[in-house]
Amino acid sequence: MSIALELHANDADVSDTADAEPAFRRIGPAEFAVIVASGTTGEGKAVTLLDLREPADVAAYPIEGAINAPLDPLAKVLKTVPKTRTVVVYCTEGWWSEEVAEILADRGYDVASLEGGFRAYREYAESHGLA
Repeated sequence: MSIALELHANDADVSDTADAEPAFRRIGPAEFAVIVASGTTGEGKAVTLLDLREPADVAAYPIEGAINAPLDPLAKVLKTVPKTRTVVVYCTEGWWSEEVAEILADRGYDVASLEGGFRAYREYAESHGLA
């Protein structure tokens, strides 16, 4: 199943962006744990947690306050994500969240992707007695 998201480039030349670095940050499980606990980034900015896992995975291991945006209704859910807060995106393993983080960054969001996805965070949380 594929998803088509209509992206609008601004007037700037975007013809050679294939080799450009992504406009989002990558964070590790330790920083993600701090964000989950406090609801803010290291700079004190409020965050929105965008969980790309399927509903059954979220039900098994929920994170309070996260917005669940599985693949099917993603385009509709992205319209509801506030631009006024940092957005931390995560999925099960990390690859899909990078794609969505890039889409959000292109749309002007301050966004970070959790490296290794929820699986990495869960392993970290369990090894540190947070789960």
